Amino acid sequence: MHIRPNINNPPHGVIVDIDSLISDYSEHDTVLDLNSIERVENKKRPRFNLHSIRANAPALQLIARLSLPLMSILYFSTSAAPPLLVPLFIVILACLLFLFFHLYLYRQTTNLGFSKKIMISANQLDITTAHLAWLLDPATPAPMMLLIIIAVIGNGIQHGFTTFRALLQSTALIAPLVIIIRTQVNGFHSLPLIFLFLCTFFLIYAYFLFHRIDAIQSEAENRFTRLELDNYKLKQLGMALQKGEVRYRNIFDNSSAAMVLIEDNMRISLVNAKFLELTKYSKSELYNKKRLSDLIYKDDLKRIQRFHAKRKKMGGTTPTEYECKMVDKDTNIKHVIIRLKITQWHERMMATIEDITSRKQAKSALLRSIKKLRQAASRLTQSQKRYQNLFENTGTATILVEKNMRISMANSKFCELTGFSKNKITGKKRLSEFIERKNLYRIRRFHAKQKKRGLPLPTEYECLLIDNGRDLKHVVMKIYSPQEQESSIVSFFDITKHKQAEAALQDAHERLRIVSVIDELTQVANRRQFNEKLNNEWNRLKREGLPLSLIMCDVDYFKSYNDTYGHQNGDRCLRSIADAISNTVKRSVDVVARYGGEEFAIIMPNTDMHGAFEIAESVRAAIEQLQIPNKASSVAPFITLSLGVSSMIPPQSLSPESLIKDADNALYEAKRSGRNQVRMINTNKLRFGENRLEK
Repeated sequence: MHIRPNINNPPHGVIVDIDSLISDYSEHDTVLDLNSIERVENKKRPRFNLHSIRANAPALQLIARLSLPLMSILYFSTSAAPPLLVPLFIVILACLLFLFFHLYLYRQTTNLGFSKKIMISANQLDITTAHLAWLLDPATPAPMMLLIIIAVIGNGIQHGFTTFRALLQSTALIAPLVIIIRTQVNGFHSLPLIFLFLCTFFLIYAYFLFHRIDAIQSEAENRFTRLELDNYKLKQLGMALQKGEVRYRNIFDNSSAAMVLIEDNMRISLVNAKFLELTKYSKSELYNKKRLSDLIYKDDLKRIQRFHAKRKKMGGTTPTEYECKMVDKDTNIKHVIIRLKITQWHERMMATIEDITSRKQAKSALLRSIKKLRQAASRLTQSQKRYQNLFENTGTATILVEKNMRISMANSKFCELTGFSKNKITGKKRLSEFIERKNLYRIRRFHAKQKKRGLPLPTEYECLLIDNGRDLKHVVMKIYSPQEQESSIVSFFDITKHKQAEAALQDAHERLRIVSVIDELTQVANRRQFNEKLNNEWNRLKREGLPLSLIMCDVDYFKSYNDTYGHQNGDRCLRSIADAISNTVKRSVDVVARYGGEEFAIIMPNTDMHGAFEIAESVRAAIEQLQIPNKASSVAPFITLSLGVSSMIPPQSLSPESLIKDADNALYEAKRSGRNQVRMINTNKLRFGENRLEK
């Protein structure tokens, strides 16, 4: 058995030396920090910055304020000697206005409660009334100057030092203006200056007196607040201690771990329900009768005592956690961990005992399972190595793709195909990153359609793969998804060379097809293509009941041209004539073909006789405008064309040869009539142009 505890071997069966435990234990428990207690009331702030309110009786303040305008009215009505700056009734009217305004502010105060804005308005109204009365007083010196002292000191007494200082600042700004106005009106007198000096001295003296009183009162209030806070802290401390005792008692009794309180001689003085359940003793059997060492298995107790003695001899610290076996009342052995909690100022220790019997059993079972797992892991490792070898040497580019399209494994063939290393692919790349975007969207759309129809998804796709150099490669992607697994095996077969060979073969087929239907000399349709197109259009227009026109063209005196200028010039002449005819016939459905040596034919679907005749005349004029010299011609000094036009709605009883025969007849008629002209025939009946077209 593994024993973790290390304790000394004290006398009288005590296995733990409390003195050594306390000296080694450095943790201090703080019960309550008084400095952390604050009264909630001290955190509140007044609504506005008035230091203190000396009186909060609106009616009393109203009477004091109304006295200023009333005194002014009484003074100016009885004692003031003219001349006044303004008529007496205006002075009385102004005082009455101030009086009514004070009544309005009083009404606002009673309705809305105390307000900083209303209080400041009342104070400013008082100081304004006093200065106005002083300004209008004709006496020298003016008794109304005393109203300023009354207004400033009265409001200062009512509302504190801050208000007094504000009113004093207002007076310092307004008083010089009043003095200047009175000097201009009444002249300069020395006696008012003495009176003004005395009033100023009195206000300054009152300022310092109020300042001192305010400081003394603030200090007294701070002392009172600190005393209240200390008293409050003591009450909170008492309540915290009571709550802490109840809380710790509940924690002790209702703890999920077995807890025991032991005295200095290891006697048990207090246990909780879990400890009784663990040991199966009753409280009466444990309290002051049993020691904690009595419940520890003897072999473990001796081992602990030996280790503790050795540790103490070496001067080491005493541990506070022990793993051992415990014997209950029924002599059952249980594996436990004992943890000791020592408080420096207390003579008792708290021991927490954790039952780890089930853990020990689980650990033993876990060790057996680990042994089996190691054996299985060894077999799995061997199987994985075989699988990796098979995966690596499969001969094709193969990857392992997880459910989120992340590539979890790639073999060397895939790295060779894409140009990426395994470190850059495994766990970092997705399968979708290697598929060209249009191909990826095509596959996704196809998947969506298959799922919507409830059809199975294919396992093989042909697409373009993007390698490290951003080059595209044709590949066949095959997907194998084992059942009950979230990963798929994806193999790639490079068919780029096959695709290139296929493209080259298609290109060769296309060139062969062009050679088979295009005249090599003139690069227009050859006789084979002419016959095929004519038959197709004849059958189509026969079903639709629409006209089909044919123009046959022959170069005048071309054999003489070859004899005169040579066959190479003759070939160049034919190429120029073919280009001029192709440029004149502009519809995509019309076909220009080389019918014979120097003969050309033009197939014109959905074209009647008159339309074909106009095109034929345009072709004749275009060849004439080339001005290719031909001394052998008896018609003109340059190359000319003779053209025959036929047109009909293909009937059921005739074949395309009838249309060719009519065009040949019209061409023969053009040659017989002098060449370099157009003749036409319609519906198996010869109809010749009214005008002979010649240059």
